[in-house]
Parts: sequence; structure tokens; C-alpha cells
Amino acid sequence: MNNQIVNANQMMSKYLNVDFGKADKVSTIWKNVVSKIHSNKYESEDSEKRMPIGERLAGNTRVVDLKNGVLLVEADHPGWIQYLRFYEKFILRGLKMESPELKITALAFRMTGSSAKLSDSYDEQVMKSKMELEKKFDKQEEELNKFYKKNGEQNEKKNENSSTLPPELLAKFESIKNDMLTNSENK
Repeated sequence: MNNQIVNANQMMSKYLNVDFGKADKVSTIWKNVVSKIHSNKYESEDSEKRMPIGERLAGNTRVVDLKNGVLLVEADHPGWIQYLRFYEKFILRGLKMESPELKITALAFRMTGSSAKLSDSYDEQVMKSKMELEKKFDKQEEELNKFYKKNGEQNEKKNENSSTLPPELLAKFESIKNDMLTNSENK
């Protein structure tokens, strides 16, 4: 007896020849690929009571959206999302083999009942990155201002120190400077 889980769309399209379009195609491909997953040898999948992990995953997940090569999948429980992440490379490879024209490059997951969308998460990421960059720029600008302020004060002190020297010492420094310049020219 085959205990494969089949959703209503699959039954209707199989027996009534109804075409639900691209969404149904993606959903069908998803179910086919995911149901091929078999657990490792240490899990008791061989008993008659237990359904293979792939079929359980296929029954507890559904495709929600496909945008820019990212497939958004909804799961009934966070544990299913963990399994999906564990088998993510296998699933992506299977999706690419089954339907290369879809150009699926990544998977995104959400819990059933969540209103997260692919565009929402993208916009949130862009805003988060923008805020981080603005903070970095503000911090760098603040450091630059401190640096220039500090150097400006040091230059003012140098000017003050040079003018506070006695005139005889300033004359000596000037003569040493002139001697060095004329000695370098004579060589």
C-alpha cells in the first residue's frame, strides 16, 4: 500500500485534466523532489508505521511564491524547516534537474500563518543594510572631525610655540637652516 500524500490540486488535475498553470507545476515539482528524500540509516523509516521523511516533508510544506529565483516555502512546524535546511542542496539540485527553466537558485522558508513575503524580506534587508551603512558613515565622519580638530589644535600650538621663542634663538635657527640649504647646494 502506498501512503503517499496527495493534495487536492494534484488529484483534480490528475482526474479532471484541469491545468492550474505555473503555480501548480512548481508545486508538483516541489512535492516530487521533496518526496524523494530518504533519511539516513539510523532513523527508523523502514517500519510499516512510519512514512519516509520526504513524504512527510512534502505533506507538511507548500510552495508560496517564486521571485527572482528564490522559492518561498511554507511549513507547518519549525522542525520541518530544519529538515528542509538540512536537505536544501539536495532539493535545489532536484528542482534544477526537474525544471531548469524555472531558474530556482535559493530557498526561503516561513511558518504557516506568517505573512512574510519575498519582497518584504528583501526590502527589510535593504533597509537594514542602509541603516548600518549610515551608522558607519556617521561614525567615520565623527572620527574625521575629531582628527582634524585635534590636528588643527596641534598646528595652532606649534604656531604659538614658534612665536614664543626668544628672538635670538629664532635667529640661530634661521642661520642653521640657511647653512644647511647653502651646504646642500655646494655639494
